[in-house]
Amino acid sequence: MKNNIITPQYNNNGKFLRQIRSFVCRKGRITSSQLKSIKKYWSFFGIDFQSEPLNLNSIYNNYHPIILEIGFGTGKSLVDTAINYPNINFLGIEVHKPGIGSCLNYSFSANLTNLKIIYYDAIEVLSRMIFDHTLHTIQIFFPDPWPKMRHRKRRMIQTTFLILILKKIKNGGFLHIATDSKSYADDILRMMQNFPECINISDTNDFIHRPAYRPVTKFEKKGFLLGNTIFDLMFKILTD
Repeated sequence: MKNNIITPQYNNNGKFLRQIRSFVCRKGRITSSQLKSIKKYWSFFGIDFQSEPLNLNSIYNNYHPIILEIGFGTGKSLVDTAINYPNINFLGIEVHKPGIGSCLNYSFSANLTNLKIIYYDAIEVLSRMIFDHTLHTIQIFFPDPWPKMRHRKRRMIQTTFLILILKKIKNGGFLHIATDSKSYADDILRMMQNFPECINISDTNDFIHRPAYRPVTKFEKKGFLLGNTIFDLMFKILTD
């Protein structure tokens, strides 16, 4: 497992170039258990970053639909979903090492064969490792809302990010986003209006009820206790 999560780029004078990222680095304590899980189980579930597209059918050794989750946190809900849907392949991307360790531990305990994870910046993974029109669904659950107005430029979901991820989804596939931030949800709805190939499956053209297949996350339970409303957005991609 590689320790770096970005590919550094420099100009002709050797100056480091700051790039748009799908995350903001935050220090987090990693436990000895999580470190042990990385050492023991990465070879079973981990995919190292590379600059060439992956042959996902070969990696999973089948042609089942593939669901990509960007930012899976501890990985518990992702693992639970993979357990419940053994005939779907799951791919998770996360940049926080404690979450990688936890997810590996859950995955090994569940003896999963339909889950792989990548420890790298999602923008680079999608740009370099994933062929266009290969994913059945991309799901992003509870990305950092950056609620202060001056920080909203740090939000993951921006128009440029949507342009990148939408072309990775197969015709007839889905984009599913969940957030507890009304302003974030409204911004996403507004941005999605710029993509006529994306059909909002909500009967009211805004939000859907939480699908039964999406487990209630630990973060979501805390939100309920605080009285937060959860907004699920789902779009069907029709490119033909």
